[in-house]
Amino acid sequence: MTDKSLITAIFHQSSELTVDFNSSVWREAPLLSIDRLWNGEPAPTELKTTARALWDDCHLIFGFECNYTELDIDTEYDVADERHALWDLDVCEAFIRAPNEPHEKHYREFEVAPTGQWCDLIVDRALMKADWQWRSGMRTIARIDETEKIWRVVMAIPFSAFGCTPAAGDTWYGNLFRISRLGGERQYLAFSPTLTELPNYHVAERFVPVRFE
Repeated sequence: MTDKSLITAIFHQSSELTVDFNSSVWREAPLLSIDRLWNGEPAPTELKTTARALWDDCHLIFGFECNYTELDIDTEYDVADERHALWDLDVCEAFIRAPNEPHEKHYREFEVAPTGQWCDLIVDRALMKADWQWRSGMRTIARIDETEKIWRVVMAIPFSAFGCTPAAGDTWYGNLFRISRLGGERQYLAFSPTLTELPNYHVAERFVPVRFE
């Protein structure tokens, strides 16, 4: 059963990333179930979503596996270019706050779509500002399985994006999300529900520990 109080990232030294979550690269990473909407209500079962977290000497790595009934994606794109407002389409997101951030409402946002398109920014909710020009250097891998109706994505975020590198036993903070559609309606899933009246992921008080093991 998923421990909703934390996100555990398992150390695995591998130069090869894959969206095959049955591979040895991912096998030891705990399965994190993103099964709630932002408001704490159960997410639709048709949108089963799981995540895993790894780290190596240079990267924090998240893998997401998402069931779907309909896809909301770009049909023309270049994964070399950042896709602004990616959250308007199907996407998985990770908000991460490293220990060197100036305050608890200052963190970094990373997004990846079923197509492998990406978006990254620095968020300061205390000042209600975001740095849209910032680039993390994140890499993505994506695959859509139209037979199984599942899309799988991986985002590898270099620790240089945070300006610090963790050691085993360290704790950072963050949250994981998914945005999708069901019956044409937007669905906002959260690992740690933000419990706002309207959908809003930018609630640093609802971040959970990200523990490096």
